[in-house]
Amino acid sequence: MWFHMLAYLGQCLTDSHLDIIFYYLWKKGKYAKELKVKFTTTDCLFNKIINTLYEKFLAKKKDHSLITAQHAIAIISEILARLNVEEMRMYMYNSFSTVMKDSTAMKACQPFSVLLPYFFALFDEFIKDNKPVSLDPFDVVKVDGLPQQNLNDCGFFVASFAEYVIDKKPIPSIYDVEKQCDRLIVLFFKYARMKEFVLVMSLLFLAKGLIV
Repeated sequence: MWFHMLAYLGQCLTDSHLDIIFYYLWKKGKYAKELKVKFTTTDCLFNKIINTLYEKFLAKKKDHSLITAQHAIAIISEILARLNVEEMRMYMYNSFSTVMKDSTAMKACQPFSVLLPYFFALFDEFIKDNKPVSLDPFDVVKVDGLPQQNLNDCGFFVASFAEYVIDKKPIPSIYDVEKQCDRLIVLFFKYARMKEFVLVMSLLFLAKGLIV
């Protein structure tokens, strides 16, 4: 079922799909021979934590004492939100851009732009980067000129936008989503089979050791 949803266009990818795709991108960067850009990724749980905390933050009239080191420190449905730490600015990539959708997407970025400066201050990130401490929200900039989805394929677009950024390649205005879909299926299927093989071999070696 997991691969079935990945194989056919026009379906919303689940949190599981997006988490695994972004984990793959993180590992791709970690084991790359030449790291083109230093980055990390987040998961859907991070998105939920930030949004829940933001609601409490507003309800308590922006009580910054709610923000503690116990909170986990961006995937948002339909869009990619990228934080440029050097610029202290967020970039929003929307594959379904209309006036209304862009407005909704910018609002979806707001919890991150408002709360992340508090976390940066809490963990002395401003000081580490020799920047003045500021609790002002990060600016959110919409990235224009992106390819747009025709079906409900936002997950594939989000993944592709992220990969282009990581590889420091320009995002093309024309995008073959079906090709990307097929590519991800092959990658993850091969990875799953490899993991199965490693597990079987580990069990065989373990059994052999027990027999001996």
